[in-house]
Parts: sequence; C-alpha cells; structure tokens
Amino acid sequence: MQFLQKYITMPWFRNQRIRYKIIMIYFPLIFVPLFVLGFVSNQVYTNAIVKKTIKNVSDNSSLIITRITGMLTNVESCANMLTINLNKLIVEDPQSQGAAETSLQMYTQITNQLSFALLVFPDVQSAAFIDANGRVFGSNLLMERNRELIAGSEMLEQVDASSGNNIWFPMQQRNYLTPDSQEIVMTLGKRIVNIYTGQKLGMLVLNIKESSLSAIYQKIGSIQDGSYFIVNEGGVVISSQHPENLLQEVADPTLKNWITSSRDTSDLTSFQHEKTLVVSSDVPSFGWKLISMAPLVSLTADTRKITVLIVLIGLICLFFALLGAGMLSQLIAKPIMGLTKHMKRIKEGNLDIEFQVNSEDEIGLLASGFNAMIRRVQELLTNINFEQKKKREYELALIQAQIKPHFLYNTLDVIYTLSEMGRARDVQRTTKALADFYRAALSKGRETITIEEEVRNVKDYLSIQRIRYSDVFTFEFDIRGEVLGGLIPKLTIQPLVENAIYHGLKTKGSLGILKVTGEIVEGKIKIIVSDDGVGMQPERLEALVKKPESPEQAVGYGLRNVNDRIQLYFGDEYGLQIESQLGQGTEVTLWLPFQSEEG
Repeated sequence: MQFLQKYITMPWFRNQRIRYKIIMIYFPLIFVPLFVLGFVSNQVYTNAIVKKTIKNVSDNSSLIITRITGMLTNVESCANMLTINLNKLIVEDPQSQGAAETSLQMYTQITNQLSFALLVFPDVQSAAFIDANGRVFGSNLLMERNRELIAGSEMLEQVDASSGNNIWFPMQQRNYLTPDSQEIVMTLGKRIVNIYTGQKLGMLVLNIKESSLSAIYQKIGSIQDGSYFIVNEGGVVISSQHPENLLQEVADPTLKNWITSSRDTSDLTSFQHEKTLVVSSDVPSFGWKLISMAPLVSLTADTRKITVLIVLIGLICLFFALLGAGMLSQLIAKPIMGLTKHMKRIKEGNLDIEFQVNSEDEIGLLASGFNAMIRRVQELLTNINFEQKKKREYELALIQAQIKPHFLYNTLDVIYTLSEMGRARDVQRTTKALADFYRAALSKGRETITIEEEVRNVKDYLSIQRIRYSDVFTFEFDIRGEVLGGLIPKLTIQPLVENAIYHGLKTKGSLGILKVTGEIVEGKIKIIVSDDGVGMQPERLEALVKKPESPEQAVGYGLRNVNDRIQLYFGDEYGLQIESQLGQGTEVTLWLPFQSEEG
C-alpha cells in the first residue's frame, strides 16, 4: 500500500492525464498479481518436476546399473562354468587329440559345450575356444573365420599372458572371433588351464552385444524425449540408444567436461544451447558412467500450458480492466479532457469561445466559473490594449516634441554662423527652409500627411544640412508619381535621412551620396533611404534588428521610434528593414500600406 501511495505521488505520475492515470492504476492491480502468480507457480511446479524427475531417473539408473552388472556377472559365470566343463572334457580324454575321428568328436563336444553355455546364459551372444594348438572352436561357424587374424591377435596375446583371471576388453568392432564384423561387442577373455596341473589348455572368448545393454534403457528408462548412454573414463560413448554416437567422444565439450569431472550427481544446465537435466551414475568395477539426459522443455511442457492459461486469464482480466477504465473515462475523464482542450485553445490566445456546460456536477461548476473568468479576462484585455495604445501614442508624441526643438536650435546655430560670415543669401535660404520645415511638421495638427508633403519637408531639411555639410554629401530623390499621393506619419523619412547623415556619411571622410527612392510593390509603398557611408558593425546591426528585452537594452533610438510609430498606425506587417555592410553603406527600407487622403 505504501508503494502504491509513493507511486501515485511521483511528479511524472501527477502530470499525466486522468485517463492514463486510471489505466496506470488498473494495469498494475491486475497485471502484477497475475504475473507473480504465474511466475511463482511456474517456478514451484518446475522445481517439483525437476526433483521428481531426478528421483525417478536415479531410481531407474540404479535398476539399469543393477541389470547391466547382473548381465556382466552372468558372462563371468558363463566363463567359469565353461572353464570347469572344458577341463573335464579335455583332461579326461587327452589321448583322443591325435586321431582324426577323435578330433572331430572333440570339436563337436566343445562346440556343444559352448552352445549349451549360451542357452544357460542368454546374455552371452557368442563364444569361442582356442586350444593350445591354435585350433578354433566357435559357437557359430562365423566365429572361426579369419584364422590368420586370430593367430596374431593382441587380444589373445594379452589373455595368454594372464594367469587365468577374467579380462574385459572394451566395446569394439572387429572381423574375427565375432559372428558379425559390423556389430559392436564387448569381449571377456580367459586363459583356460588344467585345474590339477596348471598346464595351459587354451583360451576362451565370450562376446556380449552392445545392443543387449542399450535394450535395457528402453525397458527401464521412462524419460519422455530423454536418452541414456554409457561413457568410459575417456568420455567415449560405449553404449547408447543412438547407434551413430557409439565409439565416439561426447560431441559437446561442456557436457564431456561435466561427465568426466562429476560422480553420482545431477545438474540442470545448458548444453548445446538447450537447458537439460543431466544425471550421472557410476557403474562399479568398470569405471563407466551411466548418463541420463532430458530436455527441460519436455519436462516442463505441462508447466507451460499452465503458464499460457494464466496469461490468457490475465489478458481477459486486463481487457475488462481497460473496459472499466474506458467507462470511467467517459463518465469522469472525458468532460475534464474537453475542458483541458478548451483551456489549451485559450492558452494559445483564442478567447472568443466558451465551454459548453451540460451538467451541474463539480465539472459543470468548474466550467461555469471558467467561462465567467474568460469573459472577465476579455474585458480586462480590451481595456489594457486601449490604455497601452494611448500610452504609446503619448510617448511617441513626447519623443516628436523632443526632436523638433533639437533640430530648431541646431539650425539657428547655422543661421547665426552664416550671418557672422556675411552670407546673407544663405541665411535667407536657411531661414526659408526652416520655416517650410516647421510648417510641414505642424501640418495643422494632423498626424499623417501625404508622402509628397513629407518629401518636401525632407528636402527642406536636406537643404539646411547641405549648407552645414556641403563637403560631406549630396542627395538624390527618385520617387514615382503614384507614391506621392500615399499617406505617411509625419517626420518618418526625416529621422532616416538624419541617421544616414550623422552615422553613415559624416564620418566617411569623403563626399558621399544619399538616395531616397519610392515605388509601389504588390500594393504596398516601398521607400528606400540608402547611403554609401561607413556602414555598421554586424553586432550593431543585429542589435538594431533584435527586439530589446528592456528599454535599457534598446539601440538606435530614432530608427526604433520610426518603426514603432508605423506599426502603431498600420500594424506589425509594416515597418523598417535594415541592411548594412561595413565600409559599403546602409540601406533602410520603409514599408507602408498604400492609402490616399481620399481613401
């Protein structure tokens, strides 16, 4: 419970939508218990199956080892019985070995003894006796073939060198002393001596088929899709349900290492990329190990069915949980989502819509209050916009009032200087230009005048400045006739011209040119004031173009004043564009709507 409380108070969860919160609460409540149930039941059931299988396999392995040990013991018992019977047969009639009739009789008696022994001990596949003279007596005529190989056999040499004890030879294929050269057999060799004198009578060879051993696995083994096999100390398979693996080393190096290093143990590990249950049991007296293997996937087939069933039940429960979350979303979350979307549109600036209230519950009360708040906000914004516009107009009017006296006393200084120099004609022209300039600037109280009047005013201004800076600049006007009838806020071009003179041409050091051009482009008036002065640094140009975050950061007071006035009168799509290159000059483009006095 504490975890759930911590979960729902996390910041990322609080910021989710209500619909997702409902789903995220329902999902773990349904999914986590089912997952834990499925996982725990799977682990418990799997461990129980593995333990039960290990016990069954261990019991079966004990039975298989007992049966194999009994089979090998029977072979040794057969050898002991034949030792006694052959002693009686050969020792009681030693003289008969010279006559041909007697030799045939002896051959028949010995082969009958061998055949009788096979009947008594059916685990023995075949038997052969090689007497002291090298004659071969076989329980099957095929045992007597390839006599030359028999005479030089290392196996018989080893038997002959023994003292009469039983010698087991490993599983092998050979084409002598066996009825089938393709069959894998395990051989017991024994030196037969006279039990009274110790004189050598011959050698006995008994064969047991590998298939007789592997047949035991099928009768006793009960692992579905599993396998049994026997390996020797070197990791070579000497008996297996799969004939292709016989007399081969264990293919998987990991499995071979596990077999050779383990004793009477079990393990659940991965061999050849498949998790397998492996049980190892020692076969006494021979150094063998009986290995039983069963893939875990076959042992846990029923477990997977249960897991699939739990998953299916979980999906059904999850479906109903999501269905319930959807119903809650319709009843609770949908109105809230609608109000949220409405608030988002309000946030984007659309204040002209109201949220439709269809209920009187908490959501309805919230929506009603929200609509009332929006209406109040609209009223406040309307009042604020009106007050801001009037305030801006007063600020710009104050700026204009500050500009006019500034130009006036500068011009009066020029007139005074000219009068002292005795240039009466220039004094007259300057005084006339000053009067014309202020006549246009006053404009009978109008804020907007025709471009023709503005151009005439600019020319009067330039005439005065030309007298002061005759060696600094010259000027040109190229304004098309249809532009002259358009309206423009008064004293708009003059600050641009003044800025070009003082910041572009005055510091150039040589005579420059100032151009004023005007045309109509796509229904808009385009006026360009350009100079070939010193230009601007890229940093200053960027500061002029960029809107300042505060009045203290403002650069280019006169240009910004002109731009603000135009946008105040005509809108944000009009105003100034500035381009400048250091050492080449500056170009200021003024965009205005095409409006005439008649319009």
